[in-house]
Amino acid sequence: MANLLIYTADDGFAEALTRALRREGHFCKVAEEENTALQEIRARGLSLILLDDAPALPAPGEIRTWSMLPILLIAEPGRIETLRTPIEADDILVKPVREEELLFRVRNLCERKDSADSDVARTGAHATGLTLDEDHYEIRLNGVLVDLTFREFELLKHLMQNPGRVFDRNQLLNLVWGVDYIGGPRTVDVHIRRIRAKIEAEGETFITTIRGVGYKFNLGTG
Repeated sequence: MANLLIYTADDGFAEALTRALRREGHFCKVAEEENTALQEIRARGLSLILLDDAPALPAPGEIRTWSMLPILLIAEPGRIETLRTPIEADDILVKPVREEELLFRVRNLCERKDSADSDVARTGAHATGLTLDEDHYEIRLNGVLVDLTFREFELLKHLMQNPGRVFDRNQLLNLVWGVDYIGGPRTVDVHIRRIRAKIEAEGETFITTIRGVGYKFNLGTG
């Protein structure tokens, strides 16, 4: 049982997906336009985005600038050969959608996410004394609570939950401040400096700058 977002402009298709998924015990929310989708994603608690591959809707790569949630892309057969590889979605389903296959792929992606979330919760992103507790909005360094602002916490959280992945500044800006934020990427640099001042002591390096690109979180130190 999971909270799912169905992002499609096709009311009939959304209704068919919702009926099938609710029979499996899932809770479904439907978004037909960008503002609604963003509100649902920012509300937290979602496990998966089911994205209809339609010209009027964002591509998976654009969704990735909003959220790191798993994406199940649902596409017409004729669209498959036009998709770039590797696909930016976590999985793909070809129309017409068979209920058994839909439920299997949704179950697989949700369980994969639950497993990854459990690993993060158990290890605290495993970074030499730095631990993340998202439920209590806490990050501790060697057991001591780190005093972070809301934006600093969200920024560090996204980096910690995706160790080794390089985020460019615009991605982080969209993930933490939202796509409608009018500030520039320098906002990210300023917050990264503040975070580093609070967590990187005695030569420890948790966040690495990738010159000309952005930042990544390190599993080790040095």
